[in-house]
Amino acid sequence: MSNFLNKLKQGVSDAGKKAQQTVESTTLKFQVSSKEKDIEKNYTEIGRIVYHSLETQSSFIPNAEFQKYREAILGLEQEIEELNKKIQHLQNLKECGCGKMLPADATYCPFCGQQFQTVVVQPTAVHTSQAAFCPRCGEPSGQGDHFCRGCGFQLSE
Repeated sequence: MSNFLNKLKQGVSDAGKKAQQTVESTTLKFQVSSKEKDIEKNYTEIGRIVYHSLETQSSFIPNAEFQKYREAILGLEQEIEELNKKIQHLQNLKECGCGKMLPADATYCPFCGQQFQTVVVQPTAVHTSQAAFCPRCGEPSGQGDHFCRGCGFQLSE
């Protein structure tokens, strides 16, 4: 009976952690969206400067005003990058060089085959379910995977 209660407690604790991660991730995504809107406002202001300079038929476009908005955009882009890294960490993801998001524990990218760390290849496992598995190491593979996440074996061409 106490084993059951321990498992129940652990399940509730895990669910609470997952809910907290979801709330934090959603908050960060909202912040990213807000910063993206701020970037658009800066682009609009740059466009307004160009329009007014063309309207006055002056070939002079005030560089100092552009620079102010450019610096604001660069700062916002850097903040967005940092927020996206926090989101990836919360969701236990990492980004491959090919731009795909993968589980943080993946050792190979299933899309491009990039290796993330040295892997010890396990003996081939036999599976009887309908899911697809790597013929070399037995790691489950997704429908669009071209390379095994566990050992990097090329699954399809």
